[in-house]
Amino acid sequence: MKMFKSAERMHKRAIRIKESLLGPENYELALSLGHLASLYNYDMKRYAEALPLYLRSIDIALKMFGPGFSGLEYDYRGLMHLYTTNNKSEEYFKYLSLLQDWIDLRAETSLQLVDENNLITPQSSSTQHVLATVIKNI
Repeated sequence: MKMFKSAERMHKRAIRIKESLLGPENYELALSLGHLASLYNYDMKRYAEALPLYLRSIDIALKMFGPGFSGLEYDYRGLMHLYTTNNKSEEYFKYLSLLQDWIDLRAETSLQLVDENNLITPQSSSTQHVLATVIKNI
């Protein structure tokens, strides 16, 4: 438990520093919010404190990068765990649906990576998706 308390202090400090240097809606801040949320959710069982952190992280990511952003999966799965653990099935299914929409959007984006000339288009996706699409089209 002592390690979790120490980790909590470090995460909170990182959040304060990033928010003061980078502003309230920065990607780096969103990462730190999600990390603290996961510490609360998975390790410390402090679900009420994890929830607003996940929601804020998601809000920042959506504003900055849109619904296909790779980092959303982490927070969606964290919320699904939180809601499952707390027997909140309606909320769980909301985020399961959002995760499925995210998966579909990511798959659609990866299919658009290779144009009609088999050239990789300048859309962002994971390296794994890019390679899989290129190999499939060889």
